[in-house]
Amino acid sequence: MSAPAKPRLAYIDNVRIFLSMLVVAHHAGQPYGHDGWWLYQSQLKSQWIGLFFSVNEAFFMGLFFLIAGYFHPGSLDRKGPLKFVLDRLWRFGVPIAVMVLGITPIFMYFHDIIWKHMELTSYLDYYLGAYLGILAPPAGWTGPKGPNQEFVHLWFIENLFIYGCVYALYRTFAGARDQKPKALPQEPIAPATAHWALVKLVLWLTVSTYLIRIWKSVDDWKVLLGFWEIEFAHLPQYVTMFVLGLMAARRNWFTRFPAKAGFVWLGIGIVCVGLCFARGVGFNFPFWNGGADPIAILRATWESFLCVGFCAGLLTLTRERFPGQTPFTKALSDSSFAVYIFHVPVVTLLQYWLSDSGLGPFELFVVISVLGILISFPLAHYVLRRLPILGKAL
Repeated sequence: MSAPAKPRLAYIDNVRIFLSMLVVAHHAGQPYGHDGWWLYQSQLKSQWIGLFFSVNEAFFMGLFFLIAGYFHPGSLDRKGPLKFVLDRLWRFGVPIAVMVLGITPIFMYFHDIIWKHMELTSYLDYYLGAYLGILAPPAGWTGPKGPNQEFVHLWFIENLFIYGCVYALYRTFAGARDQKPKALPQEPIAPATAHWALVKLVLWLTVSTYLIRIWKSVDDWKVLLGFWEIEFAHLPQYVTMFVLGLMAARRNWFTRFPAKAGFVWLGIGIVCVGLCFARGVGFNFPFWNGGADPIAILRATWESFLCVGFCAGLLTLTRERFPGQTPFTKALSDSSFAVYIFHVPVVTLLQYWLSDSGLGPFELFVVISVLGILISFPLAHYVLRRLPILGKAL
C-alpha cells in the first residue's frame, strides 16, 4: 500500500504549485482590480483583473483547504493530537511572527503615511504605539491604534491552524471512530455515483453560501476574539472543503474518483470561467448582485459550480496527466508554503518600483505576476528555507 502514496502526493503537490503561483498573481493585481484595501494603492483599474479575482475567489482558497484537510488525518495518525498541534504551532507560528512582527509593519507604516496621509512620525514610534499598541500613539497620530489586527494574506494560515486544532480535539475524543483503516478502499467509484455526489455538494454550497451572504457580504472581514480574522461570506465553502479533505483521506476518494467524471467537472468549471469573462465583452449576466437580493442565488450557484468543478477537475487533471515530479517541480512544491507566506513583500515592492513605469493596469498585473513568481520561488528555495530557525518551520 505504500507504493501508490508517492505519485498521489506528487500530483497533489503539483496542484499546490499552481495554486501558489495563482496566489502570487492574485496579489500582484490587487491594486489594479478593484477598490479594496491593499498595501499599495493605485488609481489604475482594469475590469479584466476584477473578473480574474472573481474566478479566483470562487475556488482557489477552497481547493487549498481541501488539500490541507486531506493531509491532516495522516499527520495526526503519526504524531498524535498534542504533538500535531505543537508542530502546527511551530510551523505556522514562526513564519507568521516574522511577517506580522517584522515585515508587515514596515509596509503598513508606509501605507498609513503615503496612502492614508497620516502625520509623519518615526518608525519606532509608529511600531510601538500605532502598530503594537505597547506605548501611546505618536503625538498627532489620527490613524489606527494598536494592536494591529491585519494579517493580510496570512488569514488562511491562521484559519487552517484553528481548523486543525478543532480536528485534533475531535480526534482526542473520537477514539475508534476515526482511526486509520488497516487498508484504504481501492475499488473505483462509479461515474454516476461521483456525478450525483458532486451535484449534492453544489446544492449544499449554493444554499449555505446564499444564506450566509444575506447576513455578510463578500470582503466583509471581521476579527473575532481579538485575533481570528474571518470572512463569513466564504466560510461555508472553506469549512466544507476542509472537512471533505479529511473524509477523502480516510476513504481514498482522490485516487478512486473516476477520471471521466473529473474531466466533465473540469469542463463545467471552464464554462463557469467563460461566463465570468464574458462580462468583459458586454455579456452582463446577473451573477454579481449581493446581499439578500434573490438574484444573488445565481452568483452562489455559479460560484459553487466553479469551485466543485475546479476542485474535482484540477485534481483529476494532475493525477491523470501530471502524476510525477522532476527535481525542478519538487523544488517548486517544497518551496510553495514559503512562497505563500513571503510573496507579499516581493509583489508590493514591485508595485512601488513600477509605479512610474507608464504601464497600464493590465500590463502591470502581468509584469508583476511574472516577476513575483520568478523572484519568490528562488527566494524561498535558496534563502528562506536555508535560514537557521525559519528554514526549519518552512
